[in-house]
Amino acid sequence: MIAPRPLVLLFHRVAVLACISVLGQASLAQLIGGSDIQSSILQRQLSTASSFTGSSAPLEGPVDPDSYLVGPGDGFELSIGGMIPLSQRITVSAGGTLVVPDVGSFYVADRTLRSVQSEVRSELRRHFRNVDSDIVLAEPRQFYVHVSGAVLIPGRHIMNPIARVEDALVAAMGGVSPQQLRSMTPSRQALAIRAYNASQARAPEPGNVTRTNPLIPEAEYLPAFRNVLVTHRDGTVDRVDILQYYATGSIAANPYLRDGDAVSLQFFNPAEGCIGIAGAVPEPGIYDYRPDDTALSILTLALGPEAASAGHDVRLFRSTQDGMQAQILQPFELASTALEQGDRLFVLPRDMNTGMVEIVGATHFPSSYPIRVGETTLTDLLEMAGGLLPDALVRGAYLERGPRKLEPAASLEESQLALEPTLRNDIRESAISSAAFDLTRLSTLSYVEKRYLARELLDKQRVSVDFEAAIREGASPIYLQDGDRVVVPFDLGSVYVFGQVLRPGHIPYVSGQSVENYIASAGGRASGATDTYVLTALGAVVPADQAGPIDSGDLVFVNRLLVAEDRSTQSAVIQQRNMELQQERARSDARFRIISAVLSSITATALLINVFLKTN
Repeated sequence: MIAPRPLVLLFHRVAVLACISVLGQASLAQLIGGSDIQSSILQRQLSTASSFTGSSAPLEGPVDPDSYLVGPGDGFELSIGGMIPLSQRITVSAGGTLVVPDVGSFYVADRTLRSVQSEVRSELRRHFRNVDSDIVLAEPRQFYVHVSGAVLIPGRHIMNPIARVEDALVAAMGGVSPQQLRSMTPSRQALAIRAYNASQARAPEPGNVTRTNPLIPEAEYLPAFRNVLVTHRDGTVDRVDILQYYATGSIAANPYLRDGDAVSLQFFNPAEGCIGIAGAVPEPGIYDYRPDDTALSILTLALGPEAASAGHDVRLFRSTQDGMQAQILQPFELASTALEQGDRLFVLPRDMNTGMVEIVGATHFPSSYPIRVGETTLTDLLEMAGGLLPDALVRGAYLERGPRKLEPAASLEESQLALEPTLRNDIRESAISSAAFDLTRLSTLSYVEKRYLARELLDKQRVSVDFEAAIREGASPIYLQDGDRVVVPFDLGSVYVFGQVLRPGHIPYVSGQSVENYIASAGGRASGATDTYVLTALGAVVPADQAGPIDSGDLVFVNRLLVAEDRSTQSAVIQQRNMELQQERARSDARFRIISAVLSSITATALLINVFLKTN
């Protein structure tokens, strides 16, 4: 049987719209980062509409009859026993009335499930004295919730009475939870909303921030997940803290939705209306401020439900007219200390003498290990790592200590050093250039020398330790610090030759072989080669003619003529060379003028002497 043409056209249009929606969601998922979020969006958004509807609605357990409010659309199952048991589905009318056949009608809207069941059961027992009868909630109703503000899909969303505020936000975020969105960078969030608007073919509407403008405007406002406003039909407003729910799991911070609720996710300016926390907590960061904030509530966000009993030393920093004031909060003061906008908390570790160090390379169990600062020694760490492997290059092992960081009292955040390993190379080089000038403003160093100084100063610093001597029995102990890193390279039985050679690489080590033999094994010097240096396994750099015997693990470097690696450095090198040439020319001119003046003086003196002799 062929379907009528209008039905075929309708089905075709619905299929096309569904494909467009899925493609839009896929592009959104790619932009907001990674296959995990993409999968979450595609799966959760397709199921959002059905997750809170019908008999398949997910439940947290048996419905609480004291908190569930009955409303229009709720489906009840009526059962009456007897010779032929009767079971009938009845639904609350649009006007809020439940009509029970042969019993009567009951106004049930906005009443708890327990009170409704109690009243109906009482009437059932009165009408059916000799048979068992009961009424139970069979299928929760559906209703609309209005979501607005900093969401991707503002408007009406289908929910049911067992859905919570977070469910409305997830539906309005296209299946992305607030926690996922909060973990995105501001630029990712802006891309996400632009992608969604493009997929929905929405034209720009000036002034409508929540629909068409980027989620993060020029002022970089962020979604205020701690101040989600839920307005009920009776005009009352609840201020919901979703992040408190994520931190503690308390369902009181994620209440049930009601018919006709309006959920509004506001923006906040992280430069103004916020609270900050940093230090020894797993979730440091900036949070939007709530009028009821205390030090304990913010500590709970960053530390979890055990914050009250954690026993951390907490410092409160507050900006006043007299400057920044610091206050040490005792554990019993956390709950009673009200916070103000702009306050910052810094949490010190419970044990200031503990730390973590890392050992890598030729040991049996390379890993990170806990230590006692100032007590755990280098030999203790080697024992924890199972000792050295037979092929460990002991003379090449070294202890690396990170650059110094700002003290907590001076800054609430760690200093962002130019050699942060997660930075892209171009960003790192730009940061080094900036740091070079900041660190050497008053020096007379050249540009290249400033960069060299900045790189050496900001990079991880080695501790001057003779590793072979340090691990001998009876040697003075080397105490470790938090963040130390011990590197024990493997002895590859080779000498690495690199730089301006034809075939750089590892050359098999031969006892007593000269530097020139290793260079020859690497193909010889290339065009533009200059001086040769030996980098010992201990990190020393010496000219080849001053180096001692070459050992396994040493490096041979053949330098080249000065060539810049990038345009900016090349320009600076050229300018520096021009200045050097100008200075050399000026010095030559000065020497020439001095010599000319001396010669002129000698000539004049000779003439005077000659005249004097002739006259006499």
